[in-house]
Amino acid sequence: MVKGQNGPIRRRTLTRDKVVDAAIEIIDELGWESLSMTSLSARLNVVTASLYNHVRNLDDIRGAVQVRTMAELGAHLREIAMGRTGPDGLRALVDAHRAWASEHPHRYQTLTTSPVDRDAFISAALDANTALRTMLASCGLPPEDTLDAAVSIFAAMHGFVMLVNTDFLGDELDLDSIYESVLRGALAGVGCAEPTNSASSSSDHGGSVSWSR
Repeated sequence: MVKGQNGPIRRRTLTRDKVVDAAIEIIDELGWESLSMTSLSARLNVVTASLYNHVRNLDDIRGAVQVRTMAELGAHLREIAMGRTGPDGLRALVDAHRAWASEHPHRYQTLTTSPVDRDAFISAALDANTALRTMLASCGLPPEDTLDAAVSIFAAMHGFVMLVNTDFLGDELDLDSIYESVLRGALAGVGCAEPTNSASSSSDHGGSVSWSR
């Protein structure tokens, strides 16, 4: 047994998944910088030393959080992509990306740092990459061009999302209007521009994910 703040806790009740779950809770509530072995042990009500039976160190936990976060975002984007094609489908994916990042701003920040476990992170990103590249292919892009196009789309939208999540743009600007400009430019830049009469707010696109700041 190990002794927690409220009494003894059996070692077998603690698992690696529970440690990662607690880490995600801390990040969602307090931010990436608030994650530490001390904050984890307090959240789990165990002594800090017991964590090392399940994880190597703090970087190991951070890497696991990055992988799970990327996998969760990828699964969400894969679901959004089903049954959609062309510019409207691509918009739906980007809208979903924006919505997810807005709902999980602190955890999304974990995707902005260099992956601790690059191989595992790349595997976790497969769903997101496949969804985006498949959608770009449905716009008529040759398969060999979809990777560069996907990175271009991600770079544009990721930049916007981070400016919003860090409050860099403040409250005085029309964020939806800026979003539309960024999105239209990104889509046009990869040869997947929307028809002029369909370029409107994301809420006007059937099946896309709504978003509010």
